[in-house]
Amino acid sequence: MRLIGQIHVSLKGSIIQRDPTLWEKLKRGFGAKLDLDTDRMRVELEATAVVDQVRRALVQLGVGNALSLVIDDTVIFQDTDGKPDDLPDLVLALSEHSSVFGRGFTELKFAAEHEEAGLHLVIEARARTEHAEDEPAGIVSVGGRLRDLEPRAGEGAEDYRRRVEPLAKDPALFETARLQFESFVGRLEGALKAAMPEARVEQRHAEARVVHAPSGDGAAAGPQPASPTHPGYDPFMVYYPPSPLSMVLDVMLISSFMHMLSPPHVLFVSPAGMPLGTAQEAAANPDLLSDADRGDDGAGDEGAGDEGDGPDDGDPWGDDGGGLDDGGGDLGDFGDFGD
Repeated sequence: MRLIGQIHVSLKGSIIQRDPTLWEKLKRGFGAKLDLDTDRMRVELEATAVVDQVRRALVQLGVGNALSLVIDDTVIFQDTDGKPDDLPDLVLALSEHSSVFGRGFTELKFAAEHEEAGLHLVIEARARTEHAEDEPAGIVSVGGRLRDLEPRAGEGAEDYRRRVEPLAKDPALFETARLQFESFVGRLEGALKAAMPEARVEQRHAEARVVHAPSGDGAAAGPQPASPTHPGYDPFMVYYPPSPLSMVLDVMLISSFMHMLSPPHVLFVSPAGMPLGTAQEAAANPDLLSDADRGDDGAGDEGAGDEGDGPDDGDPWGDDGGGLDDGGGDLGDFGDFGD
């Protein structure tokens, strides 16, 4: 089961103006007023200030384990040794680059992880100094897993199935995890509001998902979406690439939930992240998943929203979606950084 949450951070900025054409320059020479405004905004941000604000919000929630910090094309910090409580090390690494990034940046990505109440969480904050007028300047994505459902070192598929199968039949386990995750995302939203009083901070969603891969084709383990606005984006899978056992778990959970009288509040989604229906709806109407097996994602022909478009929705954030060392230059443009 995947726990997915997202918070948008909007800041006041200035409209970016385009360069006038030669004809417009001539018109202006005769006194004409030109409208050179574009639909893009520029926000004045300093890397040290952004990291400090996010760090203060995380510390308020007890988060102290940093994963990485990437600014533009430079990897400032990367926790390659799995050292715990290394957030101060990240801050120190940034201070050594303050002469370069203290004056501003183009793109920033800051990731940390946390454990509480049996949940393993990855928090990723992305910020841009230039974005479309109707888009936020930053996105904070949260991905989580139940520790008890994660594969253990050296655990084979059959051993994993025997250990997890009893847990998959306990709806209270999943309801408790979902509520705890919603609580964390809500507390993170409040902490960000306190750390960024000048910003508009809005939680967009916090939900539990299970991926239904049609006909067991393994699509759930394919390339992960690069953009945080893609419906299938999960920051946990960026920093912890999925195990083949994750597909075993998805199949097990779907089978279990479909036979429960009162299944937990979990959303079934396609590998591309498109909603197929809740566990309750699928239990009452199994045809919801049968339609998905036939290639109907329930979203109609809506371009990037259609499951047939796969993970690439044309939003050029460009993250390769695997591992920590992406160099930071793979974020591309915000693209469709709205709803």
